[in-house]
Amino acid sequence: MADMGHPARAIGLRLNCPRVYDKLIDMRRCQTCEDYCGGNGAEIRCGYSPDQEKASVHPRNSLNNLAGNEWLFFTKSVLQTSYPSAHGQNLRRQHGANKPPQLMEHIIEFFTKPGQSVLDPFAGVGGTLIGATLCGRRATGIELNPRWIEVYRQVCRQEGLAEQEMIEGDCLTVLEELAAAGRRFDFVVTDPPYSVALEKTLSGDRYAGKHANRRTDFDSFSSDPRDLRNLSTFEEYYQAMGRMAALLHPLLGSGGYLAVIIRDSYQGGQYLMASYEVGRRIEAAGFVMKGIKVWYGTGARVRPYGYPYAYVPNIVHQNILIFRR
Repeated sequence: MADMGHPARAIGLRLNCPRVYDKLIDMRRCQTCEDYCGGNGAEIRCGYSPDQEKASVHPRNSLNNLAGNEWLFFTKSVLQTSYPSAHGQNLRRQHGANKPPQLMEHIIEFFTKPGQSVLDPFAGVGGTLIGATLCGRRATGIELNPRWIEVYRQVCRQEGLAEQEMIEGDCLTVLEELAAAGRRFDFVVTDPPYSVALEKTLSGDRYAGKHANRRTDFDSFSSDPRDLRNLSTFEEYYQAMGRMAALLHPLLGSGGYLAVIIRDSYQGGQYLMASYEVGRRIEAAGFVMKGIKVWYGTGARVRPYGYPYAYVPNIVHQNILIFRR
């Protein structure tokens, strides 16, 4: 609009598009979309209905209920998201490594059909379980720390979500018990500890009190010796991940998929390819690697590592390693 002699200028309105997993897009794009059906002023009316695309699910699609365009979208090797805070984020944020339930929902939708079962051996505050609830799947989570289990249950009460099965205990023990009980799952997806909790390298210097990006919540999440982050070396951590994968193998049906969200590490002045090392151990347990999706959540904080003396990477992406039994 024009004001005080200044020329009129367009104001770009943005909204969440239901076709691209809540990604913000310019409203003008909707006005050229085949599902756009009019508007009045700032109002916009979208004629999109999920039923339109669900009807085009291939009759021989035995993996999921996605239409062809949704299938292709997931197979892109890079995933960038900007999810709004939702589903009890005010509670889940107590866990410094919680994953957006929307991300977990997106992954689960691809590798399962409605009503199928999902397992997460490192459940944390329940991002996977909430994601499964959002898309109508059954889920079982295993979590060592009772504090995080209670946070998950608080979220369910606050958000009015049905609680999924959450088992307290060491996953290396519980997985054996599940296999002995004859349990089977259609899909396993997990966000394990990324590494051992070595000495902090960012906080504690003379700038930490003044600058937020000099501080970090990177720390161990418990004092339990069974917590993988409390192991002494990366090699011990890699071996434990290999044992976990071996215990998962009999719990998955033939041809079932396993997705592991992992991030590389930088310690002692060296970049450590943790994703590669974990992937090798999982393959040795009888899984075949099918691919890697690089996930970048746009809210990842950038910190002044190495400044102003040396290059130290800000590892803002995470790798989603995908395997098949």
